[in-house]
Parts: sequence; C-alpha cells; structure tokens
Amino acid sequence: MMFKYLFLMFGVVTAFEDKTVVQYLVDNGFTTLASAVQSVGLDVALSSSGPFTVFAPTEAAFTKLGSTLSTLSTSQLELVLKYHVTNGFILGPQISGSQNVTTLNGQSLVATRNGSGIIINGVSMVTGSDIIVNNGVIHVIDTVLIPPVLPTLTITQTLIRDDTRFNDLVLALILADLTSALDVSEYTLFAPIDAAFGVYKDNLLSPNTPNAQMVYQEVLKYHVVPGARMANQLKNGEVLTTLHGTNLTVSLSTGAMVNKANIIDTDILASNGVIHAIDQVLIPQDINQLTQQG
Repeated sequence: MMFKYLFLMFGVVTAFEDKTVVQYLVDNGFTTLASAVQSVGLDVALSSSGPFTVFAPTEAAFTKLGSTLSTLSTSQLELVLKYHVTNGFILGPQISGSQNVTTLNGQSLVATRNGSGIIINGVSMVTGSDIIVNNGVIHVIDTVLIPPVLPTLTITQTLIRDDTRFNDLVLALILADLTSALDVSEYTLFAPIDAAFGVYKDNLLSPNTPNAQMVYQEVLKYHVVPGARMANQLKNGEVLTTLHGTNLTVSLSTGAMVNKANIIDTDILASNGVIHAIDQVLIPQDINQLTQQG
C-alpha cells in the first residue's frame, strides 16, 4: 500500500491516502464492509466531503460474527453500519479515558483507552494507527459492533405500537386486508398521518364507496415501494414504482416531497423496511376507473 503523504499529528506519525472512505475500503481488502455499505446506499454519504470517523471491521471480524449479517433486513443492516460511523474527525491520540461518541444511527458507542490500546464498547480493539483519507479517518477494528437497539417490529406493528399519528392508516390497512401483506417482504411506506385522511373520509375513502375494499387496497398500495429506501437514498426527480403498479415521483428541490405530499418525518425504522410520514394521501390517477368497476 502506497501512501501519498505522511503527516505528523499530535506527535504521532499518521498516514494519509488521497481517497474517500469508500474508495479506501474497496481498495484495501475490506470487501464485506464495502459491499454492505454499498448495498444500503451508505456509500453515497461516505463518498461526500464529510468528514467522518469510521470504525472499520476487518474480514476476520465479519467471519467471527458468523451468519448474523445475513439474517438482517436492509434497514437493520443500515443501522448496524451507521453504528460504525460518526461525524467529524476522532483521531486515536484524542481518545483518553472513556468517552461516549454519537454515531450516525443516533446511538452512542464508548471508546476507551487502556493499557492495551483503544477498545470500543469493551469488545472491539482498534488495531494499527489512524488511517487518514480525504474525507475522514478510519480505525480498523477486530469485532463488528452491534447497536444496543435494533428494530424488531414489522411495518404494521410499528404503525400500531410505536406511533400514534397513524391510527387512520392502520384502520385503512385493516379494511383493505393489507396488514399481513405489508409484513411479508421489505418495503418503503410513505405513511399519511391521520390529518391527511380527513378530506377523503366522506367520499373516496368512505367505507360506503362502491368497491370500497378494492379502492382502499389500490390507494394504499400506491404508498408502498418494494425495498427499504432511507431518506438519504431518495434522489431528486427519482421515479419509484409502487405496489399499485404506477409511479411516484420524489422531489427534493423545495423540501422533501413525494408527488404533491410533503415528507414530514423520515426513517421510522421497522424490521422489514422503513416508514416516511407524509401530510397527504396519495391518490393514483386511475382511481376513478377502480371505483366504477363492478
């Protein structure tokens, strides 16, 4: 491995390579970590200007983890990976005693310096010196870090148990007989809050509407996109195909929107996907045809 520069920082010789975090991981044998980062779209963030501090498990660390990684959903995997990343530079010489560090997934890890070196959460040793790249610093660690909290509730369970904003949505899912279907695969749900349903309660989404269950099913399917897409994976102008079969369009130019609905809360995690709260019910253009079907 050839380093382009050597810096003297805090009295310690620190190597620098003119690559992003992601480029360094790909080029230096962190195959499993790089592949996992790319699979959840975290490579986009870790290729930006940063800076980031990354605690990078080795291939041996992932082997030691066994089959756990393969049992995680995409949203759970993203939480695990973000638990290895913090904003800003944290260099080895800056760590003394024990300190809490807030990670990108919002949970904290504990970095401790003892006679053996630096250990993370009491289980993972930092091996080697700081690796400085052009958008951060990488610390190689010998054990994969598992965050204290991983979501275990499905999308439907999360709507029911974890958030009081979605009572009308839950009732609509029950009427449409979609609660089970929403939990059998991995999805992104654009979830209208209760206030969004008011305008439709006495017309389109009334239980007395002709073909009410079919209408409910197709309207709600129009809010569901296969695969888990976290907020940082949504792109301006992106077209998303829904379970209804027609498309939604994401806009990020004047705030975050999907079609004409504002995205008012993001990344509500479930074990089988992610929920983004929106302030309007999304209505597919072919809904009038559905109401007229016998």
